[in-house]
Amino acid sequence: MTVGIGAIAKNGGDPHVIVSADRMVTYGQQSGVEYEDTNSKIESIISNEGVNAVAVGSGSTTYIDEVIKNIRRTISDSDQNIRSMNDVLNHSLSALKYTVQESISNQILAPFGYSLEDLRDSDTEIPAEIQKGIFEQTANLREQIANEVHILIAGVGVDGPGVYLLHGTDYTNFNDMGYGIIGSGSDSARLTFIRRRYDRNCSVREGVFTVLEAKNQSEERQGVGQQMDLVLLSSDQMDILDNTEIMNLREFLEDIGEAEKNARENVMNDWEYI
Repeated sequence: MTVGIGAIAKNGGDPHVIVSADRMVTYGQQSGVEYEDTNSKIESIISNEGVNAVAVGSGSTTYIDEVIKNIRRTISDSDQNIRSMNDVLNHSLSALKYTVQESISNQILAPFGYSLEDLRDSDTEIPAEIQKGIFEQTANLREQIANEVHILIAGVGVDGPGVYLLHGTDYTNFNDMGYGIIGSGSDSARLTFIRRRYDRNCSVREGVFTVLEAKNQSEERQGVGQQMDLVLLSSDQMDILDNTEIMNLREFLEDIGEAEKNARENVMNDWEYI
């Protein structure tokens, strides 16, 4: 239960991505314990001279931590010079698939006394009834992971900005829409972007305050924490805003809300009711 937001914006002609998240975490996949953590859920997965990218997870914290650890390892072990968001996406997707396979191996195959290698070995004979059980449990586990674990990958590389949602063993591309949102607060946050008619060509200033407003709106949903982290990404920089900067921005947002309210009242008062 959480909210994670990634929005594409421009500063002049330079692409940026604004990422925000609360700090509510859930431990345990069933009847999990929820609380607001002291650490940010926005995790840096790569930062170099060509690409800066982060990950935000929604769902079981322990499983998300494992996926992000594998994403970092996959990227670190790559013999490529990773500078594009497309490469970051592909490595992240590979890491997610690896984590799912490890879960299948540990939770389903191992109790039957088999491994993934056994399934690939044509010489290994597995009784039909056990094969059926493995197939059914694997399908259920994949569905559970797809429903319960969502990871937002966001950043900017030499190929431009990218916002992607990893789920199950697949992904959704939000680049054309200009923003992606995960978590229990996603519906409330999404309404803010729709109301503001947000798109990927909006300015960084517009992006920051839309993300702030969306995060505030999401807090009305159960399971969304009141605390907030905010990161601004470009291809050559990762700017992590501190608590003082975020508090100042939230005060500015309150001023915007008050000004909009006053403007609406002034227009209504100018109407001559007959």
